[in-house]
Amino acid sequence: MKIRKQFAAGAGVGACCALLLLSGLAQAGPFDRVVTTGHDAVATPGARVPLEGKFERRGLWLFNPDLHDEPVDFFLGGTAVGAARTDRDGVAAVPFVAPAAGVYPFAARLARRPSAPPARARLFVLDPAQPVAVCDIDETLSDMPSWQVPFAGALAPTYPGAVALLRDLARRYAIVYLTARDDAFDRSTRAFLARHGFPDGPVLYNDLGWTTRREREQLLSRHHGEFKLRVLRALQGRGVRLVLGLGNAETDAYAYERAGLQSFLRTSRVGSGSSFRFLDYDVLRLELVARGLLP
Repeated sequence: MKIRKQFAAGAGVGACCALLLLSGLAQAGPFDRVVTTGHDAVATPGARVPLEGKFERRGLWLFNPDLHDEPVDFFLGGTAVGAARTDRDGVAAVPFVAPAAGVYPFAARLARRPSAPPARARLFVLDPAQPVAVCDIDETLSDMPSWQVPFAGALAPTYPGAVALLRDLARRYAIVYLTARDDAFDRSTRAFLARHGFPDGPVLYNDLGWTTRREREQLLSRHHGEFKLRVLRALQGRGVRLVLGLGNAETDAYAYERAGLQSFLRTSRVGSGSSFRFLDYDVLRLELVARGLLP
């Protein structure tokens, strides 16, 4: 069983578990219901990229038992593209060679449970020349403490100037949202982005849980930089041209700087790296213009 949640910085694991369990008792749905989440994918034409779907049984709110060893069929544009079985974490993945540049919806369906909803996501195939801006969400775009996200993440306010800046960036860059949130928050995260009018783009999530050592490490925020660096290097390995990254935490700076991106942090902290630090999005805009990253 995987426990899926968002931890506040410095919060105790036991306290967070108790908080989510108490909340879940009031919100739990039917326990035989299948919960599905598709994982967005990003690549360039000709690159091999995994298409993934996540499958769980409904538990107590975010305490959803994973479905292990279930056969899953994958479809892109209505055409079957492969089959796989779910792993210990409830994730099934098939390798796929990215076609021409474009956005391709895909679906993953449980072969033995035809009434279960499919896991739906999109494959974003980018031109190799297309520059990409990577953007964190919590306390970069979402002005809500991370411990509140499980309760009201979709309703979070955003920072003045953030939407306008992201829209201007989207005229030149493909926007990729990279968050340390678990994919249990997929619906509320997308609702937050849509409600404020942020540009469309893939949302790439972390994986929190108890099944593997890597999942357990990600329960602690100090390991989030390692997760983000792995994702950035995987994208670069598929030919994606990463140019700049927006974040708020030192773990964001760690990942962006080591991956060779120009790094920008919304923070008042002083750091030793090359990241530009700001609190006001108008200040960030001036810096991006000065560097030639915005017209």
